Amino acid sequence: MSLRFPDILLNSLENGHMIVDENFIVTYWNRWLVINTQISYDEIIGKSLEEFYPQLNYTILRRKIKTALQLNTPSFYDPTSSTKFISINRNKVTTSSLSLMQQQVTISPYVKELSQVMISIYDISELHETKLLFQNEIEKVNSLNKVLKDDQEIINKNIMMIKTSTSGTIIEVSALFCEFFEYEEEKIIGKNTSILRKESNAKSIYKELKKTIIDKQSWTGEVEIKTSTGKEKWVEIRISPIYDSNDNLIEFNTIFYDITNEKLLEILSRTDALTKLNNRAYFDEVVHSITLHQRKSETDFVLVITDIDHFKSVNDTYGHLVGDIALVDVANVLKNLLRANDLIARWGGEEFIIMLKNVTINEAQMITEKLRIAVEETRINDQFNLTCSFGISKYIPNESVDATLKRADDALYEAKHNGRNQFILN
Repeated sequence: MSLRFPDILLNSLENGHMIVDENFIVTYWNRWLVINTQISYDEIIGKSLEEFYPQLNYTILRRKIKTALQLNTPSFYDPTSSTKFISINRNKVTTSSLSLMQQQVTISPYVKELSQVMISIYDISELHETKLLFQNEIEKVNSLNKVLKDDQEIINKNIMMIKTSTSGTIIEVSALFCEFFEYEEEKIIGKNTSILRKESNAKSIYKELKKTIIDKQSWTGEVEIKTSTGKEKWVEIRISPIYDSNDNLIEFNTIFYDITNEKLLEILSRTDALTKLNNRAYFDEVVHSITLHQRKSETDFVLVITDIDHFKSVNDTYGHLVGDIALVDVANVLKNLLRANDLIARWGGEEFIIMLKNVTINEAQMITEKLRIAVEETRINDQFNLTCSFGISKYIPNESVDATLKRADDALYEAKHNGRNQFILN
């Protein structure tokens, strides 16, 4: 069998990819699946997935396939299901009791006219295993706090802990802390805790910490930190004030828990696999939360829906791989011109949605015009240029967000109807 470029690309990936239609007939089965399922390409091509995996819930799968095709956007097979998508034994030898591969499965439109989707399987066993280990470590820490308070050697090896002065100077560190943050003990003693922080976290931490000191309470929160080599990790920290016999604050004791893998899973669940923007589900969650609580400082926003003009012709002329490159390039252009507090997501297919926060209508139009020009001037894959049409609507307090979206969508339709490569305010 001679391989085309897409076949070579998919066969080189370290995850599974198959192409099936809504009747579950398999038309592609990549090398990863051959190795991990022990089912050959020739053995399964042209046959129904049901012949090989009768235990799969095909009612759910058919619904997911239809959703992906109808909305022209990826959908997810339920990762919380007690039944795995397809049973794949783990080859890795671990101390964990997990014998089957833990999977995240996405179902993406492939050839809509043939009702075909690409099902991608990602092995998240190690992340899942880490979560179990993390939960086990928390139980161990709780036990140590109750039973082995005086055993400093055990604490030193099993807990990431530091003691600091009231000004943040590091006085003591545990061995596990030094290992995790990649510091030698003698080189970090006497330093200020600011060397661990990312600047984006500093203000919020100090604000919370100040309130903690006033209330004489411990503070717990999640923050992103950096190691001595610049690696970025997420930790849950618990900061406890220490007082002398006269009730004067003298030191802080801080315990760290590594939650990097949990954060990666959280980010993965809200991210569009292709463009790395937020996905539609996450955008919906944020917008509906804002409109539900109706906090004045948050409801001052404008929605902008944009659609790449004549995108179908890109796929028809250059192929779907170049089409994907175009989507990524346009997504990056839009994202890079927005402010840090604005929100952008892939809405579906070649559509994107933007929430511009704390802007007037005039400011929103100026920003949208900058986005339009930037897209128009971007050379895609050194082959062609694209344009986008935009629909704009400002959220009205107490209005349903669906009504705001409808106005933006109607404005986008009008921009398309009027000749494209423009914005319409509604």
